[in-house]
Amino acid sequence: MTAMPLTEVGKRVLANVDADHGDYAESMMNVPVREYTDPERFARELEMVFRRSPVVVAMTCDIPNPGDWTTLDMVERPVVVVRGEDGVARTFLNACRHRGAAVATECFGRGRRLTCPYHGWVYDTAGKLVGIPGREAFEGIDATGLIEYPTAERSGLVWAILTVGAPLDIDDWLGDMASALDALKLGELHRHDVETRLPSGNWKATADGYLDGYHLGYLHKNTIGAKSITNRNTYDLFGPHVRIGFANKPILEQRNIPVEEWDMYAAFSLVHYIFPNISISGQPGNPLMVSRILPGPGVAESTVVQYQYFRAPLDTDAAKADAEAKRVKYRDVTYDEDFVTVIGVTRRFAALADDVIRFGRNEMGNQKLHHWVGRLLG
Repeated sequence: MTAMPLTEVGKRVLANVDADHGDYAESMMNVPVREYTDPERFARELEMVFRRSPVVVAMTCDIPNPGDWTTLDMVERPVVVVRGEDGVARTFLNACRHRGAAVATECFGRGRRLTCPYHGWVYDTAGKLVGIPGREAFEGIDATGLIEYPTAERSGLVWAILTVGAPLDIDDWLGDMASALDALKLGELHRHDVETRLPSGNWKATADGYLDGYHLGYLHKNTIGAKSITNRNTYDLFGPHVRIGFANKPILEQRNIPVEEWDMYAAFSLVHYIFPNISISGQPGNPLMVSRILPGPGVAESTVVQYQYFRAPLDTDAAKADAEAKRVKYRDVTYDEDFVTVIGVTRRFAALADDVIRFGRNEMGNQKLHHWVGRLLG
């Protein structure tokens, strides 16, 4: 089974506009506030959701060629993702087997070897230990390479389970979300190399914002919500993952022409939310914004890392300036409006300790997130 094409999503978005409401879940859902605030539960979330379930550690286009690598620190697991000489992407603990120093220190890089800056130990692109200065002092050493995590590559993304030896069935985990992601052609993108890193509140409260089409016309009424017809969302649910369609006002101008001739980008917006912490905003053929929510270090805080990706290389000053202007605009909106709000919500959790967070039938994406967190925690 494959995800329905965007023409069908467009028809559903327009039908929701005409019906004056979006897709509905079967019922409301109440989530106890303590599930956001309990440090013990938070520790279990880090272990079961982020270390024992597949998580996205890189975009394929971030490491397209043998020798390319990228680093990521998530839930106390600093990793380096390397494209080997055989073309295979592998994920390693970014720690030398000698004294634990990082073997890659930049966000992105390239080379045939990873060399520890502390004592010069050298690893190849398959993680094998290939060089030790003064090797005679380490005769009988029991380490042959970097610690490796289970890794798979699908649909333009590199996935890993941050627990050594854990089973990884990426096809089962992705399900029909794979075909939805395939339509985005993520492997063909080109990254704008400027990172945006922003503070936010509790990681689930932050994720709630990415999964919610209810707030656009209110919180963002003078910015990105100005083009929206709020609360008319479509939700396609693929296991723990969600594709959300957001109605835009120009859809009203296209109702009398065949959907195959619509300007899809103008008619509706898309977000693909990859459980537990990745939001991809944008449509096939257009630039995309990829946001990653990094929990912690405490239950009340998280960091959101954003990168823009484009369909062609940014090889002119004008293209780079345009990309930078879009980055700054999106940064300001998401921080000043979304994350400041989430930080305020998180601060109020203590006073709401015995209450619940109420998700309406129109908040299907949020319900899906909390259902799967609970499922993984047992």
